Amino acid sequence: MHHQLLLLIIAFFAQLLVIAHSFTIASNNKIVSTKRIQQSYHRTTTIIVNNMAAETTATSTISTVEGNAGKKRPLRSIHTMISTTTDERVASLGDIVTLQLNLTPENGYVSENLFDSSGTISVVLGWGNYLPGLHELLEGMSEGESLRGVSIDAGFGRHNPELVIEVPKANLKKLLMKQKIVKGSTLKLQGGIKVNVLDVTPDTILVDANHPLAGSSYSCDLTVVKIDPHPVEKLEFHDSTTSKSPFEVATFAMGCFWGVELAFMRTPGVVGTRAGYTQGTPNPLYEDIKEGGTGHREAVLVVYDPKVVSYSEILAVYNERLAVTAPEYFKMNLFEEEDDDDDIMDSQYKHGLYFHNVYQEKLAREYIKNIKDSRYCDVELKPARIFYSAEEKHQQYLYKGGQAARKGCRETIRCYG
Repeated sequence: MHHQLLLLIIAFFAQLLVIAHSFTIASNNKIVSTKRIQQSYHRTTTIIVNNMAAETTATSTISTVEGNAGKKRPLRSIHTMISTTTDERVASLGDIVTLQLNLTPENGYVSENLFDSSGTISVVLGWGNYLPGLHELLEGMSEGESLRGVSIDAGFGRHNPELVIEVPKANLKKLLMKQKIVKGSTLKLQGGIKVNVLDVTPDTILVDANHPLAGSSYSCDLTVVKIDPHPVEKLEFHDSTTSKSPFEVATFAMGCFWGVELAFMRTPGVVGTRAGYTQGTPNPLYEDIKEGGTGHREAVLVVYDPKVVSYSEILAVYNERLAVTAPEYFKMNLFEEEDDDDDIMDSQYKHGLYFHNVYQEKLAREYIKNIKDSRYCDVELKPARIFYSAEEKHQQYLYKGGQAARKGCRETIRCYG
């Protein structure tokens, strides 16, 4: 949930490696060479991303994407995030797993209560939410199978000894002038990053750059109640009523996907969400979407159980979020030049409802027709097309940043979009 802070810490110390004349890492009482340190930071970055990313079963893809930052890269179709296995007896990537769950904090860890930790829950396997360790446990399990007392990571990553760093005081002259550094204190670095001071010698300072909760864990008890296939046939507009999956799919665009995704995550009956892009040209690069002209929209794909929540109720969640955010977009559009109209129509931030069946189309059309408030942005209505997943850093963004995703939670969503 706090993986971005960890990555910032790593970036800071990686930069420090380049400018420092001497730099050592305390690991098993050995001094590691500068070359070895630089190699270890690339490896550590991958470890942190893999531990903290909600997309736990696709860690090799996550590492590749993060490692190629700055390079043009095609976005992944949502279809690539669903297993094609025909073995219905075991849980696979993209399956919807319903389970009885009980998570108990271990070793004095006090949880932040960001998600439902007990009761009956349903998740799209490998699509995030809850804990990475939970997804890892579920993959390959069968209906009726149980686990008891299994320790899983609480979401902050394991404590990494390579992030216990001994820094020469000569490299921290400015900090030493501003802050009193003693054993047990917290050192505030550039960008507001904080590290714990483990020891101070006449010449060096030993700090721990791990997250303060790194190594925290839960004791997990679970029983797999049911495994349903992903509603693959429903990912785009369809007129067929035959499907192996009882779950439905809906797609919504609201300018920015972060805030509305969290609102959907909190909705009882929603079993999975994915931030990404819909409409537009096939196989897009993010750079092309950002430049405009591809016709894609930032959107959230929602997988839901119609026995628990209806499309009308999910549409009401969208409407509630729209009432909060649309006035801000309205203010911006007041100052758009007439010549910019074509750019607005092609903007990735346009609002829209993308129906997956004729029933959704009917309800969505009625909703748009009944919008009375002129501050609401124009909401386009189109059939759902192939959905492309956004980069991993955008998935469940606000939840990872510490905002609660518990079902039924009504805490204020702190996000513009």
